[in-house]
Amino acid sequence: MQTTFRLCIALALAILSLHSPVLAQSRQAPPGMFKDLDDEILGDARIIHGKQLFIDDYLIGEMQGVRKQLNQPVKHPQNPLMKKEKPWEYAITYGAIVRDEREGLYKQWYQIWSDEKDSIGSIGYATSQDGLKWDRPVTDEATGKNLVRFTPDEPWAGGPGVFIDERDSDPARRFKMMYISKPNLKSSSLASHVAWSADGIHWTQAAVNPAIPFSDTQVCPFWDRRLNRYVAFLRFGPPNVRLVSRIESEDFLHWSPKLTVINKSKLDGPFSTDHYTMSALPYAGVYLGLINTYHGETIAPIPEDKLWMDRKDVQLAFSRNGVTWQRVGKEGAISAKELRADRDWQQTAKDAAFLPYGEFKKEWDWGSIVSTYHPPLVVDDEIRIYYTGINGRNWHNYHKDASDHAVGLATLRLDGFVSVNAGDEPGSLTTKPVVFLGDTLVVNANAGGGSLTVEALDADGKVIEGFGAADCMPITTDSVRHVLKWQDNADCHLLQGRPIRLRFHLKNSKLYAFTPHIKLNHYLQSYD
Repeated sequence: MQTTFRLCIALALAILSLHSPVLAQSRQAPPGMFKDLDDEILGDARIIHGKQLFIDDYLIGEMQGVRKQLNQPVKHPQNPLMKKEKPWEYAITYGAIVRDEREGLYKQWYQIWSDEKDSIGSIGYATSQDGLKWDRPVTDEATGKNLVRFTPDEPWAGGPGVFIDERDSDPARRFKMMYISKPNLKSSSLASHVAWSADGIHWTQAAVNPAIPFSDTQVCPFWDRRLNRYVAFLRFGPPNVRLVSRIESEDFLHWSPKLTVINKSKLDGPFSTDHYTMSALPYAGVYLGLINTYHGETIAPIPEDKLWMDRKDVQLAFSRNGVTWQRVGKEGAISAKELRADRDWQQTAKDAAFLPYGEFKKEWDWGSIVSTYHPPLVVDDEIRIYYTGINGRNWHNYHKDASDHAVGLATLRLDGFVSVNAGDEPGSLTTKPVVFLGDTLVVNANAGGGSLTVEALDADGKVIEGFGAADCMPITTDSVRHVLKWQDNADCHLLQGRPIRLRFHLKNSKLYAFTPHIKLNHYLQSYD
């Protein structure tokens, strides 16, 4: 009888526990659930949030048997995507592209030269469903043209930099543009103007125009969420000097004085390189710049051993604050101190091409290419980079080249600007001390045909138990979203909130980025 009673009590408690989370849950907090953190514990560790790239050495503590590599985008097989085709299009060039999610359309604004002397400049408008096949919608029924329209009228306009300003509550100012204008049709009157639009076709000029004294070629504005300000990149001047300058504004009307951020350096010496302009892309908490680099300007005959002269390609720049910039070469970012050092710069300059021009006199973009301005456009885990290509050199008329301009596309793997590579011999990259909050580490890597494992080290450099390289489930495939797993740990919350180093072990693989995430709920009702 007593045994039966005890069994009934045990059964009742078991049933009760099913309906009582407090009783059902262990009153012991799982190991590592709570941690202390202050400036002394933090030490020199860097607190990180979001995606971490390896373009510079901000997080790199040590590399052994691995090297960084600048990766070039792949030009699209359907190139060129859009050629000049209308009677009023003598040439098409500097443009801007956005993806308008409200309408499900890609939209493009591009400069039109109406004759060889560029006596009439206008801005064309094109749209696309997929960003590959482009249409020119008629914006003026009276003329049948696809030109944007300004109020008041603009006698000459070009170099449009357009973005969608979703933060502006005024629907009439959803589209914002900075462009260059010649109020009296003379080059001496070149200046940067601002305008806004509800539909991207009908534009209202700001009363303060010209907003910025002088500019030439492309102007590239955007809203910088990190700084809570508008920022733009444009040419230095007057006089007309090919240097990249930066300005910023609180209201898109009143702008700071120009600050030159991409200046001539020893990297530019071997090929007499000038900087036409730069498009800046806020990306993953940092900034990427596409510099249109012009090599060896000349109108004289060009010898066979210097066919690089009078041609443009695109180089990469990098910044963590949007103000101070580093050039990017074959092995990643080059500091200002390094750029001032004496060394043989010729090979470094040759390897700095991020988006190269095509094969000499064989491809449609062999003469010059200029990146089109747009925010990062990511489609199917690829970054789209649009550009204008020309089958002739800059001073084509002197060299008796053709001068057909067209729009092309190149694509880059997500985060694929600079990778850390290892070959047949194993290598490793160890980060500087970092602190992250979260429970999941995601890695963008191509380990197809190779392997990648990760181990975690504590503040003293010792492997943290359960998180050694031998405990890590090897990555052996190609993915932009590998989730790191260790054999005895369902997630990595034990690593969070404390200074650690991550050591990536690579063999025949490429590492592009890693990201701390919060994927789980770590909820406790009570504990002892």
